[in-house]
Amino acid sequence: MRKLLVVLVLLVAVGYAGSQGYGWYQSQINDPVGGDTRPVAVHIASGEPADALAADLVAKGLVRNRDVFLFYLRSRGNGANIQAGDFQLSPSMSMAAIVERLTSGTPNTLQIRLAEGLTLAKMAEAVQASGLASAQQYTNAAQLAGHQESFLQGRPQGAPPTLEGFLFPDTYQLAPSAGAPALVQLQLDRFGRIVGAGLSQEIQAPAAGRPQLSLYQLVSAASIVEREVNRDPDRRIVCGIIFNRLQQGMPLQIDATVLYGLGRFGGQLTQADLAQDTPYNSYLHQGLPPGPIANPGEAALKACAEPQPSSYLFYFSDPSGVTHYATTGDEFERLKRQFGVAGG
Repeated sequence: MRKLLVVLVLLVAVGYAGSQGYGWYQSQINDPVGGDTRPVAVHIASGEPADALAADLVAKGLVRNRDVFLFYLRSRGNGANIQAGDFQLSPSMSMAAIVERLTSGTPNTLQIRLAEGLTLAKMAEAVQASGLASAQQYTNAAQLAGHQESFLQGRPQGAPPTLEGFLFPDTYQLAPSAGAPALVQLQLDRFGRIVGAGLSQEIQAPAAGRPQLSLYQLVSAASIVEREVNRDPDRRIVCGIIFNRLQQGMPLQIDATVLYGLGRFGGQLTQADLAQDTPYNSYLHQGLPPGPIANPGEAALKACAEPQPSSYLFYFSDPSGVTHYATTGDEFERLKRQFGVAGG
């Protein structure tokens, strides 16, 4: 009888310990570390070992116990399903919720919209506003040095040592930790796909109204068009006017080039501005500027590959945004007076 009592006591003790252990294990899985809801960034590299991830989660106060996390991950069979990328987690999430997020959730991405016609400097501001990198980091990444893409070759002597003109405008999605060099490479890759989709062949083939140009010169012309007009029919006509003036030896006299040389983006020019001698002042210097003045999109690039032939030499946009064209200087001045437009 006494032996039976001892056995019963031992069984009760083991059962109690087991229930306590199971309860502890369940609390580790289901009870958050704390109530702090502030996001904690977690980056998971491709192929990162589970034990390294577990150590990182413990160090960041997201889970309590490294071994319990690994055991729970194995028990669910999810070890191989952890997604690489960037996640936002918090101490208020249970271990179960964290594992669910890491194995079936979508990694965090930043979406950055870089519009057509932005300069490198303006893109740098947009990148900084997105949180991906500082403006200076993006500017540093957007230098020519170190880039060997074929479309960057053959630049004229004296061309600026930046990627201005080739930073293709688009909406990009990146991991928050990707950094500025990754974004710049995506932009160059996107530009390369556009050029490789037939634009290079179009440039090399003769086209009515277009002089023989290098890709760099065409990008420079397209960047001017992108800053001047935003409708497809106008793009082709304005690019044709630029080429007409080049072929006739006329200065381009385009305000957007002067503004770029002054380090400004938009706004009105004064007579003092127009007299400021920079390499980009197309009132004082004939020909295309030393390099692109912005980053053109596909429509502007294609417009300059296939410009609209015409006899026009002048254009302006009225206050409503409509673009008007003229063949002679007298007609140009008359139209400006008619539509209440001052200046050159």
